[in-house]
Amino acid sequence: MTELAFQIPLIMLLLFGAVQVARVFWVYHTLQKAMRGGAGLLARSVNVSYCPADALLTDPRVADALNFAVYGTIQSGNTPVVPGLTPGAIQVVAERNTSGTVAACDCGSGVDSCDPTMGGRPPDFIVMSLGSGFPVQIPFPFVNLGAINLNVSVRMPVTGS
Repeated sequence: MTELAFQIPLIMLLLFGAVQVARVFWVYHTLQKAMRGGAGLLARSVNVSYCPADALLTDPRVADALNFAVYGTIQSGNTPVVPGLTPGAIQVVAERNTSGTVAACDCGSGVDSCDPTMGGRPPDFIVMSLGSGFPVQIPFPFVNLGAINLNVSVRMPVTGS
């Protein structure tokens, strides 16, 4: 009985720890899958306004991609795929590969611009990320372990025009 009294807390600690580690991995995988789906939808969209940089926030195709990443559909207001995830938490950046370096798109004029009205072309990549990360609380009986900040980012090549 004495040995069992010492072993039960250890077994419970291992069980709760394994469940929490599995939950963190599940949340990370679900966030990555959601970002990949939203970035893929946006990368295949046509006539997306990439310039000026704040146009990404007002373009309806970007809003559809954000809703797809958060809710799994292009309609907003449904239940998020991960509790606590909102479209405002996701950042969208258009990137260009120039001379072997990948950087945010230039919205000026010229061939390397992402503004088609100024002679540019669509970007090479779309990046969807959780800018400051997604905090996952670690509930544990009688102990406050805080939160783990998951940083998820997906870069998708643009195939739409």
